[in-house]
Amino acid sequence: MSRARPASISLSGMASRRGPVRRLPTPGRLTADIETWLTAEYATTLRSITRHVRPTGDERLLVDFHPAAAPVAIVVSDAGRVDVTMEAVYAGPGYHRFVGRVLERLGQQFSIEWPAPSEDPSAAASFSDRATTERDYLGWLGPALADVQAARRLGSGLQHLGTPSGVTYSIGGALATVLGPRDDAWLDAAIADPRLAIDIVPWWADAPDGRSLMNQALVLMWLEIRWRRPALEGEGELFDEVHRLLSRAYPIDPDLPYPWTAWAEVATLRGIDDPMARQAIARAERDGEPPGAPIGYRRLPVRICHEGWVLQGVPGSFAERRIDGEWWGGGAGRGITLAAVDTGTMSSEAFLDQVATGLGPDVLDHRAGPVVGRGRLTSDASSGVAVGVVEGFSAVSGSGAVIRIVFDDPADWQWALETWRGLAPG
Repeated sequence: MSRARPASISLSGMASRRGPVRRLPTPGRLTADIETWLTAEYATTLRSITRHVRPTGDERLLVDFHPAAAPVAIVVSDAGRVDVTMEAVYAGPGYHRFVGRVLERLGQQFSIEWPAPSEDPSAAASFSDRATTERDYLGWLGPALADVQAARRLGSGLQHLGTPSGVTYSIGGALATVLGPRDDAWLDAAIADPRLAIDIVPWWADAPDGRSLMNQALVLMWLEIRWRRPALEGEGELFDEVHRLLSRAYPIDPDLPYPWTAWAEVATLRGIDDPMARQAIARAERDGEPPGAPIGYRRLPVRICHEGWVLQGVPGSFAERRIDGEWWGGGAGRGITLAAVDTGTMSSEAFLDQVATGLGPDVLDHRAGPVVGRGRLTSDASSGVAVGVVEGFSAVSGSGAVIRIVFDDPADWQWALETWRGLAPG
């Protein structure tokens, strides 16, 4: 959305001198101390924390508290400046207020002087009271939904609000949110009364109550869980996190509409066997499948956008990585690597002549509208096991793409070729 967003923080404070000789802490010392403190004080809320040293000597912490919000960034400089940036609009006003309280405590613990809210708009936004935070959020949410409605009335398909960038979903509905899709009837009602729209906000209340914990698990189920047995690094821990959040929420508020069927599936796929997992499985068996689409956008194929190129029909079960300008997706004996390059004024044919010279005599030519391509289908046994490989190059005016598709099953050759030929600008 292009509208100004509430629930954002862009705050600069100053660390005080400390110790017997009253020195500013080095960036390394202060970030290490902050990391240790956050890990201890917010053990049940903190999802991850990573530390980076910049070429300038500044140090940055990326603090992940919630899957519907980007990590909070804390940067410490040699001069003792502490910069914090965060955007919480899709997580909700409760999350915004939570981060504000974390920063207040952080300032007290490490003698970081934040600007006074009465003097600095950024501090006022960071530490705003509940009524102001909620009013600002509702003031943004209504017009944001009106933008979605206007796009729908102009004939646009499924819209996305708060979902990860670079991927769109193929589920039915009017709007994909972090808590699942909503239809046009819901959209009309929510625009008439924006308070009805808070059911797409994971953390509305100030306290981390049972609903906010359940909703956090639902965000992970809708956006991140691949509905197969966890196989790659980090996938098992994601299943564990979903189960842990729901298990924490249930004793707090057992009357919430828990996703028993999806919860039972998570427990079964991960092999979790504890009292709450057994209860989820029993409740799912007793109550049956709930109406509507099952939880999880990635049960269906997704559309991947990378550096101006689009891949249609990517299996939703694929794991993904974006590193150094490359997108990789893979799973179940298949893998795709995609990279793109700005070709400037070079023609599409000139780009292909430059990069596709080693394809040999069995080169495959491709043309679809403005896209021209060259590729080849071959095999690779360098790992000791022969796999099929499609190496493809595609280009339009101003941009080129390189794709490599690897597959174990020889019968997948047609899928691999169609995936390459489906690559298009977008």
